[in-house]
Formats: sequence, C-alpha cells, structure tokens
Amino acid sequence: MRNSFPFLNILSIFLIVSQANGQQVYDFSRRNIDAHIDLVPLGFPDPSVRFGSEMMFGNRWATGLNVGVGVPIPFTEALGLRQQKWEKGKYKLFEVRPEVKFYWLKRERSGWYMAAEGLLSTMSGTTGKSYHFENNNDTLQINFDYADFSKTKVGVTGKLGGRIFVGRRITLDIFSGIGLSRIHSIFSNYKNKSISKSDPFFEGENYVAGKRVVAHLSAGLRIGMLLWSEESK
Repeated sequence: MRNSFPFLNILSIFLIVSQANGQQVYDFSRRNIDAHIDLVPLGFPDPSVRFGSEMMFGNRWATGLNVGVGVPIPFTEALGLRQQKWEKGKYKLFEVRPEVKFYWLKRERSGWYMAAEGLLSTMSGTTGKSYHFENNNDTLQINFDYADFSKTKVGVTGKLGGRIFVGRRITLDIFSGIGLSRIHSIFSNYKNKSISKSDPFFEGENYVAGKRVVAHLSAGLRIGMLLWSEESK
C-alpha cells in the first residue's frame, strides 16, 4: 500500500492541526465548513481516493462536493470480486460527486442523515490478459491478452449515514447507500483477440462492453477537519 502513504500523512496532519488550533468546542447547531478525505474507495474495483468539503447551514440541511482521483494499487482483489489488472502507469480515474444532506436526527455533536449524491466519472486504463462480454449478448465472451479500456459513468445514489465531532475539530462521517448509474464501457486495441461461449452467473461492470444501466453500492468513512465554524451568540 505504498501509494496510500501520502494520504495517511494527510490524516496525521489533520490530527496535529486539530489539537493545535483553538480551544472552542464546535457543535452541529452552528454553520460550519469542513474538509475531508475518504480512503475506503481504494478497496473498490475502480480504486480511488476521495477529497471533499461539506457546508452545514445551521439547521437540518447541508451540501457537499467530493472529488475522486484514481490511485492504482498492487493487489487485484476488491471486496471479494475479481478485478481487472491494470498495466503500470495506464490507470486513470476522475470523478465529481455533488451531495445534498438532510439531518433527520441531530444532537449537539452528532447527527444521522439522509442524502442524495450525484455521480459523474471517467476512467481509462490498459488491461492485461482478460475478457469481456457484449452488452447485448452475455454468452459471447471476448478474450484477449491486451486491450485499452475506457468508461464513463453518470448516476445518483441515495444514502444513509451518521456524522460525529471528535475532539475540537475532527469529524467522522460513516455512510452507505444504493443507486443507479448509466455506464458506457469501450474496449479497443486488442491483442490476440478470440471469441468463446460462456454462461456467466455474475460479472462486474468492467467486464461488460457497451451502454447499460446498473445498480451500484456506496460505502465510506470520511475523516475531516473543520475549517470554519460560526461563532456562538
């Protein structure tokens, strides 16, 4: 996990700064803005690190914007599912996720919320020996030793989560959800391409070419630091 060391250093800085800045205890009753990081997506089939910020309006509403950047990792299993093996230096991902939250249960230093999150992402890579299925024929398997791959994804996710303040400035946000995405996947520049018949039970989204709508799961743990909070009156 050498690639994740810089992000672990960022977390260390969050903790140090939180102890070094201010003596005031912040709470959910005030407007505030945080900056956060989510490393959980490193374990997803399309590994990435997500950075973002959330603004709370002092009532039950909040908005946020999160940006994901692809980070290749040295293992090829994610959440127990098979994953493409990307050629070194060829994997790229960028995603934008705007979000609206409604805190239906709110305490001084914690809150439970419902959220709607949009998703727009683009990904590309070069995969080694692998295969894919055609979108309109899930028994036709295309095998190859090498191929370029690109994917665009647009969707929306409904989420449930909880957020708490730890110490003076640290925030923890744990959530999960489910949504729908429209995906367009393209394979090109094959090497040693061949065709065979298959009868798959389940294949991940990176193993099917073409356009389609799929369900997706969402889960994460955001670790953040308050950048600003409204002064008490």
